[in-house]
Amino acid sequence: MSVPHRLLSLAVVSAAALVLSGCSVLESLGIGGSSQTVVEEGVGEETQPGQELDPAATPDPNGPSALTTPTCDTIYTPAQTNALLGEVRVSVGETTDDNYYGTFAPDLVTLLKNVRRDLKVSCVWYLPPGESTSVTTVAIVTADVATAANRSLGSAGLVREDIGGGVLWLDESATAQESPDYVASEAHFVTPVPCPASIPDTNCAVWISTHYVFGDARVLTLDAATQLGVFTG
Repeated sequence: MSVPHRLLSLAVVSAAALVLSGCSVLESLGIGGSSQTVVEEGVGEETQPGQELDPAATPDPNGPSALTTPTCDTIYTPAQTNALLGEVRVSVGETTDDNYYGTFAPDLVTLLKNVRRDLKVSCVWYLPPGESTSVTTVAIVTADVATAANRSLGSAGLVREDIGGGVLWLDESATAQESPDYVASEAHFVTPVPCPASIPDTNCAVWISTHYVFGDARVLTLDAATQLGVFTG
């Protein structure tokens, strides 16, 4: 399957500017398989910008006790997956190994790159020929990484909303300054969760981020949080 060229250009987040040509996106990324299988249907202290995440903060005792990252077949609710399929969108699958995440902010990408591979997943959907592409990343992170992410998102001027037991950060014009023809949004949801057994700590967080070209990143981020069971309202 041919995949659009633009996705590869956007993935190069270390570049000074995004390469936004009219070429068709994923083909140079070396990925092209699609998955159209409907999946089976299956936290809160947050920081103010510039504040530390309280190391004594404890996750909701009613929350998940052994959170694991989803697969790209289960990252969204069945209803959202069907909605994407109904738009004739194509699932590319996992792209974490290609360093493609649900954000294009270099400092946030660096944080996500340093998360252990077994504690993160990034999933891409696109609308052929690829002008509209979304990627959602789910990462289980330590409290200090969550603090750094919240601080960076706050200092970048994103809109903050306390919702669902966590904090939601919104950027409705992500990277739009690079080109007047490039319209994208980003949404990040960060909420405390218990650490998995493989992390020698008590307090962790799940960080869900989506970058959506010509789409609403908030919808996919909160849907993934709902599917994961970490959105409490």
